[in-house]
Amino acid sequence: MTQSDCRFFGVDYNRFIGVDYNRFIGVLRSSRFDLAERYYFQMFPQGFSLTPFTYSRFISLLLDDMDKLNYVPDIWAFNIYLNLLCREKMIDLALEDFHSIVKKGRDPDVVTYTIMIDGVCKVGRFNSAVGLWKEMVGKGLSPDNKACCALVVGFCEVGKGGNVEFSTLIYNALISGFCRISRIDKAQAIKLFMTKNGCEPDLVTSNVLLNYFCNELMLQEADKLFKKMERSGIRPDVYSYNQMIKGLCNTNKPDKAYLLMVNKMEADGLVDAVSYNTVIEAFCKDGHIGKAYRLFEDMGRKGIAPDVVTLTTLIKNFLNKGSSGIAKTLLDRMSAMGLLPDCIFYTTIIDHLCKRGKVETACSIFNDMIIQGVGPDVISYNALKNGFCKSKRVTEAIHLYEEMQSKGFSPDETTFKLIIGGLICEKKLSEACQVWGQMMEKGFTLDRAVSETLINAIHSIDYA
Repeated sequence: MTQSDCRFFGVDYNRFIGVDYNRFIGVLRSSRFDLAERYYFQMFPQGFSLTPFTYSRFISLLLDDMDKLNYVPDIWAFNIYLNLLCREKMIDLALEDFHSIVKKGRDPDVVTYTIMIDGVCKVGRFNSAVGLWKEMVGKGLSPDNKACCALVVGFCEVGKGGNVEFSTLIYNALISGFCRISRIDKAQAIKLFMTKNGCEPDLVTSNVLLNYFCNELMLQEADKLFKKMERSGIRPDVYSYNQMIKGLCNTNKPDKAYLLMVNKMEADGLVDAVSYNTVIEAFCKDGHIGKAYRLFEDMGRKGIAPDVVTLTTLIKNFLNKGSSGIAKTLLDRMSAMGLLPDCIFYTTIIDHLCKRGKVETACSIFNDMIIQGVGPDVISYNALKNGFCKSKRVTEAIHLYEEMQSKGFSPDETTFKLIIGGLICEKKLSEACQVWGQMMEKGFTLDRAVSETLINAIHSIDYA
């Protein structure tokens, strides 16, 4: 394809740039990028274009070159490439490249998963689609309409005479995924579809829907489903009952939850620590800490071992009520039961106390944490610094900030914001600017509200 009066057609450009792959590689290896580029841009004014297949071969070559240089394409460029592969039904290559980029540390986004789910569904590989769906939802990504439609349409095609059989496990994975993105309409449609296709919903199906209804406070729907389970011979398990208890407690009905636990669950031997913890926490929220404590005592009498969650809830609430003596007794009992408090436990208590202005008690717990050999982390330090700053004890917050760094902990974004905010309140603007500089050196940025407050405070002094 040199200068001549010959007429070229779109197929010629595709052959030169993509299909005749070895020749194209030769052009590039000969550093004839100018020639490849010239032919590429000549196409469009003449009304020609490359096919998706040619584009994908072209991009594949570029990706190989990037790989040799240890470069990883950004997800936007990679999605374009995957889309071209899927349009040409080159699914095996698309899946191979999808998994390879994950190994290289590039996280797929919802567009990536949508492209892949749509692509595998169009070639009838529904098991792969479900696997990708579960992976996507498991990462906390919310599927878009295209991904949802691809799966639903795929199911319908199978229902019209396809030879792929879906197991209850696959149906349940899809129902769970739709529930997690609050598409209960789609979840119920899948449940109806599975029934019509001779696959009966099981206990897992019911529990997934119960979890959704109780989280969304749809207790009437949950109650209907619970009764339907019993009518259809699906015996509720401890998870089923715990969902109902959660729903009742979240709608401020802890007494009803307690009766369900005592009258139904205990009779069937299905009560566990989770059941008690849920009701104990609900009583504490309602201010009935005495009832909560009695339930804790009942656990021991009935042979149900309290866990760290049980003790954390009670200790936190007794400290909040000012009953530090009872809280200390519970902490000792916790150690006697072999439930050793960890960093998360201590941090939860410290954060709770600081947010309620009980900074002295929080300091005592922080010191106890260190004495017990449990090392605080950045979050623990931040919780206590927040308490100091809120109670206008910024000097102590600064000492803690310095202590933290001397022990090898690097401040995070929250640390810097707390210290800068405290210094602004104390009108120590020079120090605040110094910390702001340290923050930027670490690669963090101050949010707009705090930065504007600091700048305005500096300007007010300049013009005073």
